[in-house]
Amino acid sequence: EDIGVLRSIPTMVIFEPVDAEQMIQALPQIVDYYGPVYIRMFRKECPAVFGKDYKFDLFKADKIKEGKDVTIFASGIMVKTSLDAAEKLKEEGIDVEVINVHTIQPIDAETVIESLKKTKCAVVAENHNILGGLGSAVAEVIVEAGKGCAFKQLGIPDKFAPIGLHEDIMSTLGIDQNGIIAAVREVMGKDFELDDDWDDEV
Repeated sequence: EDIGVLRSIPTMVIFEPVDAEQMIQALPQIVDYYGPVYIRMFRKECPAVFGKDYKFDLFKADKIKEGKDVTIFASGIMVKTSLDAAEKLKEEGIDVEVINVHTIQPIDAETVIESLKKTKCAVVAENHNILGGLGSAVAEVIVEAGKGCAFKQLGIPDKFAPIGLHEDIMSTLGIDQNGIIAAVREVMGKDFELDDDWDDEV
């Protein structure tokens, strides 16, 4: 529930690194930033996503994988899971775009809108309560832009998470690779009349 609480604090920057390389590159920018920054870190070792050629921008989301059918917006440990799900979906002919929203507050609205102009389908995957986190931030961008799209939010439901092995908990909550794949299939199959004005200036 931490992001939901902290997003309500004025001027607060909320950053969730994906891996060690991103954290290393982020620290100098965070130190130089004039204002409060909350760093949300996973307690265990995270798999590498970025290489030494990666260039970090604290206020710009990373388009990690290009796609045209559906966009997965993910943060933290859910980014690698989303990339793995995208590879599986590729076998079904579904072309997934994966965007790492490492800074949730303030969210990079420009990148969100730019991606959804193309896909018009959004799945949000986060290791957080579905209230007030990344999913809420993405939904706010879409609504404020006055657009419509197929939308599915994955996260911890409005309850306290169970205790157990990390893999079991994620599977139970439906925010593992299989859960993301199911969510993508759902939004791709939604009978939703999409706006034809996504190309208009926002």
